[in-house]
This record gives sequence, C-alpha cells and structure tokens, in this order.
Amino acid sequence: MSSESPSALKELASSFWGHVDELVRRFKVVLVAIIITVSIGWLPTSLAGITNPIGSYQPLLSLVMLRVKADFLPSQATLIAGGLGDTVFIMAYLSVIIGLVLASPVIFYEVVAFVKPALYSDEKKVLGYYLGSFIGLLALGVAMAYFLIIPISFRIIIYFTMQGGSVPFIFIKDFYSWIFTLFVICGVFYTIPVFLVMLVHVGVLPVRFLKGRNKIFAYLIILMVFWIFGPDPTPLTGLIMLAPFVFVLETATYYARKIDRNRKRRKETDFKGKQTYISKSVCPYCKSLIEPGAVFCPECRRTAM
Repeated sequence: MSSESPSALKELASSFWGHVDELVRRFKVVLVAIIITVSIGWLPTSLAGITNPIGSYQPLLSLVMLRVKADFLPSQATLIAGGLGDTVFIMAYLSVIIGLVLASPVIFYEVVAFVKPALYSDEKKVLGYYLGSFIGLLALGVAMAYFLIIPISFRIIIYFTMQGGSVPFIFIKDFYSWIFTLFVICGVFYTIPVFLVMLVHVGVLPVRFLKGRNKIFAYLIILMVFWIFGPDPTPLTGLIMLAPFVFVLETATYYARKIDRNRKRRKETDFKGKQTYISKSVCPYCKSLIEPGAVFCPECRRTAM
C-alpha cells in the first residue's frame, strides 16, 4: 500500500498540472483572439489614413458610431458631447464590445474543447451543435436588440421626456454606452439555454431544475428584472425579449431531458458491465477470469475451487 501511494500521488499531480497547462494554452488562444478582434475597430477606413495619420485617419469605429446614430437617434433628439474625452472613451468601449462579440465563438470553442475529454466519444460529436447554437442565439439576441428593443425603448423614453416639457439633449457617452450595453445583454441573454443544456450534459445541473414551477418562477423573475432595470419604464421591452426566450428555453429543456435520459441509461449499462466483471472470480494459477459457478479455469483447465 505504501509503495503504491507515492506513484498514485505523482500520477494525480501530473494530471493536475496537465490540466493547468492545457487551460493556460487555451487562455493564450483566447487572449490573442481578443487582442486581434479589439484592434480591428481601430484600422483606418482608407489608405489615406495610413499615409497621413494626423489629418486623414478615420477608424472603422467612427463609421459604426455614425451608422448607429443614423439608425437609432430619434429625430427630436440632439446628440452632444459632455466632455472632451467622451468620444475617445466611447470608441475604446465600443472596440472592446465588438472585440468580445467577434471573439465569442473562439472563446466558446476553447471552453468546450477544454471539457471535451470528460465526454463520451459519441457525445463529442455534438460539440459542433453547441457551437452553432451559441452563434445562432447570439445573432438572435443582437437582432432582437437592433430591430425591436432599442428602437421601441427610444420611442418610449423620448415620449416621456417630451411629455415632461424637456428638450431631448442626449450625451454621446450615455447614448452609445446604453446602446452597446443593450446589444451585449440581449446577445448573452439568449445564449443562456445553451449553457444550461451543457451543464445538464456534463452532469452538473439536474434536469429537474428545468421543469415545472422552477421555469415559471424563472420567467417571472426575468420579467420583473427587465421591468425594474430595463431600458424603459414599461414592461413592454421585457415582454418582447421574454417571448422568444421562452421558446428557446423550452426547446433547450426538451433536448436536455433527452440528453439526461441517454446519460442515465449509459451509466446503468456501464454499472452493470462493471458488476458483471466484479462478480467473476480469478483463477489462483493463471489469474484468468472465471464465470460464476465454473469449476475449471477456461485457460489452464485447472480446478479453481
């Protein structure tokens, strides 16, 4: 026993540091991807910006900001700068947001690849479905923010502002940070079901938490959170966001149940196989396995009793 303990501890330490090395390697990949995607927004819009960076430099971020202003700023509102550094701050903030969104598939892939060894061989085939679902739901959240949440919220806010007799002057920092934060929140919000299914898949989250009253309470809490902390003082945007989310979560729950049933069936099969192996006796001469009740060893033909 004492001779086996050091080797077992050495193997455990080797396994631990092997996981740490793999985690660090995947973190480096994620970091490089984020640096590249964050830098994209600062590229010049034309070659003139390279040859004359002082007078002709216009980053791609400025085109995005002008487009957002044209799409979302109400005609009754005026955009103003509250400070000299507000525009630079918004550009830096926007570059980080765009970088994280563009790098999110790489981040998700590296996370999934890290937990891949814990899955069965046939379960590893579904990793592509997880990645595709993540990208699709992220795009759904961004589209919901672009076409519904932000325009409707602005109309409601401007309506209440003008009803109070105020002139809608909006600071540039508040305008862009509010819009891009909504993009991020909506995008991440619709990807939550993917992570829930993954947690069920690896056995961390029991599938019973996705059934019955738990989901009803979750829907009510989400609606209250969007009503209290949402972009406008009405529950309208919360209801708009919740409607597609309910469909996505119900679909995810259906697949989570199937995955949980298949995983339990696999565990039962493996357990029965182990029990069958354990119930066999061992020949005292050649160490071969002998079926329960057998008198002679099938290999050396000696009496095993």
